[in-house]
This record gives sequence, C-alpha cells and structure tokens, in this order.
Amino acid sequence: MSKVRQRQKQRARRSRRDHALRTEATAASRPRRRLARAAVGVVAALGILFLGVLGSALRQDANRDQATTAETPTSRTTEPGAPVPPPCPAPDGSSPRRTLFDAAPPRCIDPAASYRARFVTSAGSFVADLDQGRSPLAVNNFVFLARYHFYDGLPFHRVVRDFYAQSGDPVAPDLVGPGYTFPDDPLPPDGTYREGSLVFPHERADANGSQFLIFLGPDVAQLPHIYPLFGQVTEGLEALARIEADGGSAEDPSPAQPHRIERIEITETA
Repeated sequence: MSKVRQRQKQRARRSRRDHALRTEATAASRPRRRLARAAVGVVAALGILFLGVLGSALRQDANRDQATTAETPTSRTTEPGAPVPPPCPAPDGSSPRRTLFDAAPPRCIDPAASYRARFVTSAGSFVADLDQGRSPLAVNNFVFLARYHFYDGLPFHRVVRDFYAQSGDPVAPDLVGPGYTFPDDPLPPDGTYREGSLVFPHERADANGSQFLIFLGPDVAQLPHIYPLFGQVTEGLEALARIEADGGSAEDPSPAQPHRIERIEITETA
C-alpha cells in the first residue's frame, strides 16, 4: 500500500474517532442519557445527568425576554415600567387558576408558620413537609404557585426509575415556566438529598421557575447538591412508588403511563 493511501486511511480513522467523540459529548448533554447498570456506574452517570441535563427543563421561550425583567422576592426595583409583583393568592385556595405571571411573587408565606403540601394525583396521594427554614424563597414560590392552582392537572412528564419524577410546566415540557425566575436559597450540604426530596432544577444558578423534581431511589444522596431543596415527602410513599413503576428509563424518560397532579393542597400551621 502506498504511503499516500496509508495517510488517507489514517486521516479517515481520525475523522471517525473525532466524530464519535463529538457525538458522545453531545449525547451526554441531553436528557435521554444512557446510564451504566453497575452500582458505581449508576452513581457516576446520575451525577453527570444531574449537573448538565435536568436544568434544560427550565428553558424559557426564546421569544420572551424574561431573564432581564424577572423580579424576585428579595430583589425589588422601582424603575418606571418595571414588572409589578402579582398579588398573593388566597390562603384558603379560592383564588382562580393562573399559569403565567409578569414577575416573581412577593413574600406570601408567614415566616413563623409551617407548611405542608398534599399532592392528590392519579396514582394516589402523598404529603411533603416544606422547609422554609432551609429554603424560604423556594417554599414561598411553591406555595404561591400551588395556591394559584398552577400545578393542577399537570403530568409527571419525565420519570426515571430509581432517580426522579418531574413535573411543573403548564404549557409544554421545556418551553415555558411561570413567566419569571427566582434566585437560589443556600444549597444543602452533600448527602442531604434522599428519596422523596423535592428540589427546583435549573439550567444555571439563580434561575429557578416552576418545574420541580421528586427524587426516587437511594443513590440520589451521592449526587452533587446544586439545586434548592425545599421539601421532603413524609407520607404516601406508595403513591410515589406507583408513579415510579410506570416511569421510563434514562434513555427514554417518558412514562409508559403518565400520572397527573390533580391538585396540591397547602396546609399552614402556626
């Protein structure tokens, strides 16, 4: 074989190798990532997925420039034409449903009160204790949206067995959130995530919206803690188990049988 032909083959092999590496890198940034089945491989793959993928669920509609106008409970502006924070919803749940807002909510929760959320779903009911001592901004946001019935009727549109169940977008998954973002609370220490933990995923720090995850399975404790942790399921784990049983896989997180949130009831105690 001539040297020219050999060089051509070498270049072809390098081209195929480079293409394979690029393809792998691209696939690693998408939600439908392949996880290793061995225990160590599962943890490593979950960590990568956790860091780079789930935040894509909070991508905003490209035609809406929300990031520069979103207002947060701790960052107010008095500039003319600035978005006006929406009114707090009625604590008794009588407010009409709303799924889009011009700005982040003001503080709508009582700093001295405790809050619980009862999820009534097509798979049964479960209860989560909300931890405003750890995550006041996240709890305020969740209670605000729940009392406006934002989550009513929404599916768990991504469910990965032994990993997470995801919900929280009333328009379409990945397209639009509530119309605003809000900043992170202090992040929890490593090892705090566990089965039944509720977090707000995001694409970048301080860009939380409406989508939330409920972690499933024991390996989540080993994930990097980069998302606000605002609640913990304390009752009704059997309902979560049914949601998980009908879920998909890392390769295809679309549930075989999508379960829906019928309503979320917020309980406030002094």
